[in-house]
Amino acid sequence: MTKEIESKNITEHFKEKYKDETLEDRTSRWVLGTIKFQYDVAYIIASGALNEENSSKENFDKLAKKKQDHLLNICANAYKPFKKYLLIYTCYLFGAYYENCKRNNVKFLFTASFLTKQLKNFFEMVSKFYKNPDKDSNLWMPAWDNLFGKDDLDLNKKFFLAHLPPLEKKHLDSIVNWFLDNRKTNQAIQVVFDTARNYFHLEDDENSPFKKITSANDMAGTIEFASDGDKKRYKNSALSKEHILRSTYYKLAVNNLSEVNDCYLNTKPGARVWIVQDLISKIIRNGPDLKYTEQEYENTI
Repeated sequence: MTKEIESKNITEHFKEKYKDETLEDRTSRWVLGTIKFQYDVAYIIASGALNEENSSKENFDKLAKKKQDHLLNICANAYKPFKKYLLIYTCYLFGAYYENCKRNNVKFLFTASFLTKQLKNFFEMVSKFYKNPDKDSNLWMPAWDNLFGKDDLDLNKKFFLAHLPPLEKKHLDSIVNWFLDNRKTNQAIQVVFDTARNYFHLEDDENSPFKKITSANDMAGTIEFASDGDKKRYKNSALSKEHILRSTYYKLAVNNLSEVNDCYLNTKPGARVWIVQDLISKIIRNGPDLKYTEQEYENTI
């Protein structure tokens, strides 16, 4: 089987697999997939972990100790930077949900109950992947499961763990009401929201240039594609030809983290009552920043 046929078969398989999924599931899966691209490509693959001379147990055992340590350190800790972007991926999720509803002629409601439903769906999906994963999903990378001949790295599961904070109802209420209270006045929230809408449109609209590339199973083209934001439809879109589309989440996260977090921590409630929760404050203030890409060991010497 050629790679082209294999790729086409995989695409058709997932198209069939997800043909009946709900709007909420589609939105959550899309958000997780676009975030996981940064994890899979910028951390695991960029480290050189999948290189033939590194990936198998036999070859890994032959590597110099410093190179082994380099690979293990990156892979074992790659999930940690993703944790503190809780409010970023919430705004990103809501933007994608808005666009998905619009595309399917479903009325989107800026109400706490409507948004909480999607937010709960997201965390429920994350929990399922962490506790009882569907390894046939396009969110699961089989190559990670026995990398270096080790079965305890749990690289797929750790990504989901990074997006599974122990939130209770009061935390969800705080996040949702904060978003509703500030979505019209905070520029960073608007940028994340509108950019997610724009990105989702490019991914799903049959007439978008990106959809044509993905439908043709052009994997290289998928990685290389870049586009300016559609400002007419998405006023605050930050998409730019200066950066590949697949790096969108990374750019949104690092460029808007400070303003979004400051809004949650320091803005006084307006029309809605929301309380800054200690757990959320702790999550968003701690941990390493996301990196655009890791480096192979040879480039660090």
